[in-house]
Amino acid sequence: MNISIKDIARHCNLNPSTVSRALNNKYGVKPETKKRVMDAARELGYVPSLSARELVKQEGNLIGIIIPESDAEAQPAFFAMLPYINKKLSAYGMETIIYAFDPYRYINGELNKLIQKRRLRGCIIMPGFMKEHKIYEDIRDLNTPSVVMEVTVQSELCSSIHTDEVYGAYQATKHLISNGHSRIGFINGPEYIQICEERREGFEKALHESGILIKSHDIIYSDFSGNGGGAAVLSLLDQAPDLTAVFCANDLMAMGAVSTLAEHGYCIPRDLSIVGFDGMFIGAYYNPPLTTVQNDDVKLGLQAAESLIRIIEEKHTSQEWIKPELIIRKSVQNILS
Repeated sequence: MNISIKDIARHCNLNPSTVSRALNNKYGVKPETKKRVMDAARELGYVPSLSARELVKQEGNLIGIIIPESDAEAQPAFFAMLPYINKKLSAYGMETIIYAFDPYRYINGELNKLIQKRRLRGCIIMPGFMKEHKIYEDIRDLNTPSVVMEVTVQSELCSSIHTDEVYGAYQATKHLISNGHSRIGFINGPEYIQICEERREGFEKALHESGILIKSHDIIYSDFSGNGGGAAVLSLLDQAPDLTAVFCANDLMAMGAVSTLAEHGYCIPRDLSIVGFDGMFIGAYYNPPLTTVQNDDVKLGLQAAESLIRIIEEKHTSQEWIKPELIIRKSVQNILS
């Protein structure tokens, strides 16, 4: 007599789908339930069907981590998430492959071709593509589970995981205000990236709540590079020389601003307070150590992997926001004392 999954389910008083997930080491089964199923399978003499195994094998266990090609002078902040994504997916029997697309030469359908060619079970799209990029159009039409980082995409098989950028920028700006600063400049990244819109929103929200007038010439856009931050801070001070503080939308621009100002005879934070965003580890060893908003890379990476597994196993999608943390160091002066 051939023992089936239904036989094991009756023996354990469980649903056949739960038994199937336990036997195949899939997501969503408690360890004690998995042990009970495996013990019952051995007791009853269950032998998996070879054809069923082959069918599962054809599904593949490869997850694509999709990144934008970049010639940035430092590795993108999202690289810190990759070890946690890989570790969590490995726990569910998945392997990962990193693939880079040129954001400016991408052609509609390229992602789907990659999925078919490599038989990807799912994919995670890392930040850096423009908010209206063609790759997001393709994701909306995919029949493959996907998770998008830092951009909202509405799709039946796509979840979005976000840092709460508005909250982070709000906290950074409120910290400057609480230290007596009311003339605050903002160096943002490129306008076409969603996180830049959200960081500006948080900056302006903090000023508005404190009754501080928002002046358009106190906000300047740059390119997330150190050189860009240096050039931008000089431009800001040229058009608003009474600024006492500058909030930069990433740490690299903040460090570039500090270096450039030092070359021009400024002392940070005595002459100008600086705050960054992203929480790059090198910021703690900068001179002065950089006050910054630190992303929770561990939680972001683990959440991205967990969300993808939930789509694969349960067809469950979600939109999730994870709050960053303000790290206070020595690049901000309290001008009230």
